[in-house]
Amino acid sequence: MDLDIAQPNEIIGPRLKKYRVAGYGFLALNILYLVFAFMFVPSFHVDTTTFITIVLFLALMVLLTVFICRAKKRLVQILAVLYGARSLFAIYTLAMGEYFPAVPYFLPCLLVTFYLLGRAGWNWR
Repeated sequence: MDLDIAQPNEIIGPRLKKYRVAGYGFLALNILYLVFAFMFVPSFHVDTTTFITIVLFLALMVLLTVFICRAKKRLVQILAVLYGARSLFAIYTLAMGEYFPAVPYFLPCLLVTFYLLGRAGWNWR
């Protein structure tokens, strides 16, 4: 069993392109998600803890993007399920009427990310 997660899988052609699109879309939409979060969060003092948290979030997103672009199918499928669940919860909170003001802006990011990950993970059209 090959445990080296740094090596790309042997996927070629349009299928690999789906993983690359999913990876770069994942990164871009998570950065957009972060921007929306800061636009709607009440003003607060940015201290060391906040700065470290933002840097760690961005580092995690870049790391996950690298693994997605290397066609790690199981990771992509797990992330797709998580983003699908987050999307359903966001839709539920919108329907109930008690939601964070940024949810209408977060929801399209979540749905597009879910689609891009699902398209790569399960080879959707």
